[in-house]
Amino acid sequence: MDCCSCIKSGCRSICSFITLELSNCMSDNLKPSDRQKTMRAVKSKDTKPEKCLFAMLASMGIRGWRKHADDVVGKPDVAFDDCKLAIFVDGCFWHGCPVCQRLLKPQTNQVYWELKIQRNKERALKYNQQLQQQGWEVIRIWEHEIQDISCREKYKKRLRLLLEKKQNE
Repeated sequence: MDCCSCIKSGCRSICSFITLELSNCMSDNLKPSDRQKTMRAVKSKDTKPEKCLFAMLASMGIRGWRKHADDVVGKPDVAFDDCKLAIFVDGCFWHGCPVCQRLLKPQTNQVYWELKIQRNKERALKYNQQLQQQGWEVIRIWEHEIQDISCREKYKKRLRLLLEKKQNE
């Protein structure tokens, strides 16, 4: 699903908020050791966007999924083992969202962050390919999409159709 359609529905305000937050915490006012400590504290599990996905699935009455499936390639945020469906929520900053990318550029250590984000993109692509080779369907949702009501509705429809199709196979 294309994330660009979300711009019209208010996602820009979310991106602007994220930009403001990042510009406040990514400035030069911290020593490198303090910056490392801050960045290490960033959660990788049970983030707000992930919790939003879990709540969406619960509101749909969908069962049979696991969160943070460590035994599945890429450790998807949600895995439906029976129908081989993996869902990832990709952070706009960490995965270089094409909609939010210009807004989220750090002011310091830009080369490091560009390389880091590029590696994240490559790793996500590799996981997608590995999962697809194993017969899994992969859905990737941008952070700003899962936080937008109209985008969530689109993903709900897509997910319902996909799960129905998988159950009928």
